Amino acid sequence: MTAIQNRPLAASGLTSYRYVGRYGYVMIGARDDADALREAARSTNDVVREKLEIWNGTKYIAIDR
Repeated sequence: MTAIQNRPLAASGLTSYRYVGRYGYVMIGARDDADALREAARSTNDVVREKLEIWNGTKYIAIDR
């Protein structure tokens, strides 16, 4: 079985993102990259774009790829 942090979890109409936080992944459903970063900031301090990953349909990848 695939670990929950390796699956898309966003609600319908949103894109799945995950942010690498201090204690593991913060799973996020957002409209775009900027929205995902704002949501990540609600759960952790010092949010940086390099730690944000997006679901590409198969796996999570860095958003800057």
